[in-house]
Amino acid sequence: MDPNRRTFITKSLYGALTILGLGFFIPAARILVPSAGPEKATVFYPLISEDEVPRAGVKRAELSYTVSGKERKARVFLVSSPEGLTALSATCSHLGCLVNYRKDRREFLCPCHGGRYELSGKHIAGPPPAPLTRFPVKVEKGVVLVGIKV
Repeated sequence: MDPNRRTFITKSLYGALTILGLGFFIPAARILVPSAGPEKATVFYPLISEDEVPRAGVKRAELSYTVSGKERKARVFLVSSPEGLTALSATCSHLGCLVNYRKDRREFLCPCHGGRYELSGKHIAGPPPAPLTRFPVKVEKGVVLVGIKV
C-alpha cells in the first residue's frame, strides 16, 4: 500500500470518528447543561376576602386562575401567624397527593404515604423530598391575592 494512501485513510477514519463523537457529545451537553429559558412572570389572582382570613390558624381555599386561556384550579392553605400571612400549595412534593391540615397536631399530613409538614411548609417526616410550595401573597383593597408564575 502506498504511504500517502495509508495516511489519507488514517486521517479520514479519524475525521469520521471525530464527527461521530461530536454527534453524541453535543446532544449530551444540551441535556447536562440547563438552558436558561424565558423567566416566568408572577401574576396575582384573587383568593378570598381579607375578612375571611383567620387571625391565627389555617384556612383552606381554592384558587381559580387562567393560564394560556385554560381555566385551572389549585387548593391553597392560608396560614396566618404573628409573622404574617403565608400561602402554601396543598400538593405534596412527593407524588402530588393533596395534603390535609391536622388541627390537633398543627401540621399538614399527606394521606398517601404519611408525609408530614410544619405550618411553615417545611418537611418534617415521611418520603417527601421538599417542602410545600410557597406562593407570594399580598392584600390589596380588602382582597387576598396569591401569585402564580405564568
